[in-house]
Amino acid sequence: MMCAVKITSGPEHITSGSPATAGLGRRRAQAAATAIVGLILLANAHSLPWVAVRPGQSIEDRLLGQAPSAEVRTYALTDLPGARTSLYVGWALLLSLLVVAWVRPEWRRGVRVAASVLPLALALLTFVPGGAAISASGFPEAEGPSTDFLAGTWLALVGMLLVAGAVSTLAASPKPLAPPRPAPVRPTPAAETVAAGPSAPATPSPLPLAVPGPGWSTRPPSVTWWRRPWLVTGVVAGSVAGAVLVGAVIWQVAHPPATRHGELAALVVAAPADSAPGQPAAVDDQVNVARLLPLGGDLRALMLAAQVRNDVRHAAGAAWTRPDSASVTVALLQFDSPEVADQFQQSYVEIERDAWGPGGEVDIPDVPGATAFTGEGQGRAEVHAVAHRDEIVVLVAATGGPPDAIAAVKSLVREQYDRL
Repeated sequence: MMCAVKITSGPEHITSGSPATAGLGRRRAQAAATAIVGLILLANAHSLPWVAVRPGQSIEDRLLGQAPSAEVRTYALTDLPGARTSLYVGWALLLSLLVVAWVRPEWRRGVRVAASVLPLALALLTFVPGGAAISASGFPEAEGPSTDFLAGTWLALVGMLLVAGAVSTLAASPKPLAPPRPAPVRPTPAAETVAAGPSAPATPSPLPLAVPGPGWSTRPPSVTWWRRPWLVTGVVAGSVAGAVLVGAVIWQVAHPPATRHGELAALVVAAPADSAPGQPAAVDDQVNVARLLPLGGDLRALMLAAQVRNDVRHAAGAAWTRPDSASVTVALLQFDSPEVADQFQQSYVEIERDAWGPGGEVDIPDVPGATAFTGEGQGRAEVHAVAHRDEIVVLVAATGGPPDAIAAVKSLVREQYDRL
């Protein structure tokens, strides 16, 4: 008697989707979350205090045992235009690298090289504003002024590293796939026994019918959300837009504009105690253009006066006479935007430069963008200074008094600028 045995393969196990695609989807989800947090930090870091500068002390003062000055001047990245440009360009390159790593996974080798070099350069550029702040402070560099890096620096550094980590996550090599294991084989039940003799052929038994297992369905397997590129792209784009919006809202909350003249008037410097009060050129949103601006037959001066009448939202100021007979006027003009304020300052500087000549222009190094002009008008010494911070323009004028009134005007401009 002979038994015929039929050997069949075991059931095949079919998985839905590709393991490589699933790994890419998980990396994209992780990179998107990391990049969003990093972009939020970068959006808020540039407006926070970045570096504080403290004056140094000369050797003579140290030998005499004098205490160092306690004056501290704080700068945000927005106050240092020369240093912020390189950082903005570096952040833009890092964001472009993130987009390339997302769109072109096959470029992962080049992206990995760039992701290892660019963060190092950006880390160095993050601390460059310290030197720019020393130059802007006006403290003598020979005395060795010191710098302290504040929240903006460290927040930007962490945000940059998070975005760089997102790029590295996208550029990571996929894990090698393990070779498929062969399915075990098993014998079928014994065939029918034929008693016709050892040489008689055995009759094969019929194959068993395939019965679907539990949970089997004819519908295609569902695809998880991270395997849908268009959905992932939409989620990332929406998240980035939301991060930018949140950053803009936080910036507006942290830097509220002076929307009423009462708030703007509270920012005006106070007159010295030993001075006599005078009539301000700007008060309660009213501006005496003839007193405040260098008017004349020049068409530019007339256009500048028209800009004051049309574009100034609020105005406030103060005026006093010092004991040395110098008349001092301070005016704050708030425009609709920083761009309009900057345009006004540039026009004002051009008119004053033509009026006083190149020898009358004096820089105020410790106030970004500030300029002063000195000379004699109607037989008396005059000093005019202009600066602006955000959408507020500062105008300071001193008439009469000693020849060194320029030093007092510089100090007054610095004090008024710090109050804004």
